[in-house]
Amino acid sequence: MNRQKTPSAVPRDAVGRYLAKATQGSGVRAVALAGEEGALLGGARAAGAAASDDDLALLAALGAGCADRIAGYDELDELVDAVAGDDDFYATRLTVCERTLYLASIGARVPQQNKVAAELGQILAPALSA
Repeated sequence: MNRQKTPSAVPRDAVGRYLAKATQGSGVRAVALAGEEGALLGGARAAGAAASDDDLALLAALGAGCADRIAGYDELDELVDAVAGDDDFYATRLTVCERTLYLASIGARVPQQNKVAAELGQILAPALSA
């Protein structure tokens, strides 16, 4: 089995650019892709969104926890509310390069997730299969 690469070994800028393009016009205010441990692999925010890089890292970690149904903890619910504000929060598990990754978004669900997973696979293949 392949070892998980550290987040710094992943082409974070390319992932972020792709996610920005894939969510354009969808109502997604912020989106983050997390690795198996919840570390940020890339993210994007809509024009004018106030999310910082730290917010994207928190969104990624929350996405990993929530997609795996770590629910019912008041602290987790409070974090989701703090990050999402009045917007909806979405988290899902994706299979990319035979790895489980997590996609989280605020404002709307990321459209065409199968296509997104395939495109991310092309971007991440060199880093995740090494």
